[in-house]
Amino acid sequence: MLICEDERGIIRDIYFPFVGLENHCNLIRAGIYDLDSGEFSWLDGWRIEQSYKSRFPESFFDDLDEHSGTPESGEAYSGSRTCSNIGETAFREARLGLKVVVREAIHPSLNYLLRVFEVENQSVHPRNLRLFSTHNYSILENKIGETAVVDGDVLIHYKRDRYFLHGSSPAFDQFAVGVAEWKGLEGTWRDLEEDGRLSGNVVSHGSIDSTLAWTVEGLKPGHFARIFFWMAVGKSYRSVIRHHRNIAGAYPSRLFRQSFNFWNSFIVRMATLPECRHLKELPSSVRDIFYRSLLATVAHMDVGGSAIASCDSDIKQFGADLYTYCWPRDAAWACLALDKARYHHLSAQAFEFLSRAVTGKGCLLHKYTPAGDFGSTWHPFPMIQIDETALPLYALYHNWLVSKDVWIAGRYFSSLVLPAGNYLVRSIDEASGLPVSSFDLWEERKGVHLYSACTVYAGLMGASELARVLGDYDRRELWERAAQTVRKAVSGLYNDQLGRFQRSLSDPALDASLFAVWYFGVLPADDPRVRDTMSAVERELTRPSGGLCRYSQDCYQGLMNAWIICTLWLAQWHISLGRLDRALALISWCAGHAHPTGLLPEQVADDGSFRSVLPLMWSHAAFVLAVLEYLQALERQQQA
Repeated sequence: MLICEDERGIIRDIYFPFVGLENHCNLIRAGIYDLDSGEFSWLDGWRIEQSYKSRFPESFFDDLDEHSGTPESGEAYSGSRTCSNIGETAFREARLGLKVVVREAIHPSLNYLLRVFEVENQSVHPRNLRLFSTHNYSILENKIGETAVVDGDVLIHYKRDRYFLHGSSPAFDQFAVGVAEWKGLEGTWRDLEEDGRLSGNVVSHGSIDSTLAWTVEGLKPGHFARIFFWMAVGKSYRSVIRHHRNIAGAYPSRLFRQSFNFWNSFIVRMATLPECRHLKELPSSVRDIFYRSLLATVAHMDVGGSAIASCDSDIKQFGADLYTYCWPRDAAWACLALDKARYHHLSAQAFEFLSRAVTGKGCLLHKYTPAGDFGSTWHPFPMIQIDETALPLYALYHNWLVSKDVWIAGRYFSSLVLPAGNYLVRSIDEASGLPVSSFDLWEERKGVHLYSACTVYAGLMGASELARVLGDYDRRELWERAAQTVRKAVSGLYNDQLGRFQRSLSDPALDASLFAVWYFGVLPADDPRVRDTMSAVERELTRPSGGLCRYSQDCYQGLMNAWIICTLWLAQWHISLGRLDRALALISWCAGHAHPTGLLPEQVADDGSFRSVLPLMWSHAAFVLAVLEYLQALERQQQA
């Protein structure tokens, strides 16, 4: 299960049972009704501060169990900054004299969300208030045939085998379920807006929503009241009721501690890497985004091995489709980052997913749903970007280099390496020595691209080395010979007149993806041709903000926006040459252009605004790779 909240504190996405597939939510939104003045107000219209908690008072978890009290006057923090998946959104409305803090966490292994609403009276008078939460689902991604029913102290929305239970402590004292988005009806919250009371209707079906409310009476100035609210998700009434009973019988502190401890234990693995002793030498902003990037990369992965590009559903307004697909390219970059960080068990799950997705011809297609089905596409037949077949082979070889786990290499040799390696050999044009035409990594143009050719070289060399490891010397020789053919032919993409490599055989454009010529080992990073190319990339594609765009006149989501991944590719080149100051400046630029939550976008406009999706999993995977490569270079320098 994956739940996403927007920048206004509204829950927009509830993905279940796959991360990225079946988004059942339209919105879950909260507000306040002032019983004294009769004023109705949505929290998302207040001043908002949003973050993941990284500093914790000594008694933070124990204090969560209190239903009321006074805010800490001076928080005594224990330990240093840390990384958690506990979200915190503070809503303030000075005119109303109110502050509402919402803290929330998802259990790391069970399908439920716990939210704590802390309503604080910042006025000089006692207050009588009604906190409410409204829920508008789109179960199975449409609003036809839903049911909502109040059963004692719980509210359940369901359709077929998808159940969404809502419970609270104290129990809600007002409720309503009813028709919404049908024949002009807006929703059950309208009753509350009109007179501060909900109808008490217990069941409704069709296109529906629901609202729950909690009355807070006599809230003294400077005091707060807490409402604990949870949502359990499952495939049956019995399963969500079981979750509900477990949550209702537990202290909130215990549930929050489980989430906090799990994810902190997850990132403790970093302490075992020799290079990570230098983490303390990084700027705190870079260190924070590094840890957040690890968690964000994993958050986009499903237990079935899929790694979606982004969970952000806002992108659908631009083309009625989403980023919630598994591109084999993006999944391979996630594997490279996770293996570099020594999370080999997670990359193994991705290799399992990719091995099931390989076609009978041995290639991987454009993109896949998290369930493993072929996804939507705008490519004509055969719907191939050849780097998406090549990169997983390189990633599997990288897994072997880092982990030396022959079980993983051996397990996926027959199901992934063998068919994909042979497909890549067949894809090489005899006349040019380069791969046949396919769509580029930007999915915009068909041709024989340098980036694609370099990934084919890397994939075939990786397959060759894995064949050697496993004793298959006939295939080792076949794949290495094909790889060297491609490597030799790549030199033909160097344009002597321009003094640099060009994007493809027929396109002389300068493109940030030309970094592939050194990153995948076709040429050394200090080769004069590489230096000329990367210097041109840095000189001509750097934006006024300091980040790098993809190529001149790129118009996707705006004119020549800076991309996080392109900026990090340049940083990685400088790392390879030992120019660590320049590399750290570029990495810091990326960290400085993260959302306050630490999440990284796909693009940043010249004015600093985020464009396209937020977060982008590839941005986070690239950040992990760049930081670990920087730390390894720092370790080598200090040892020398």
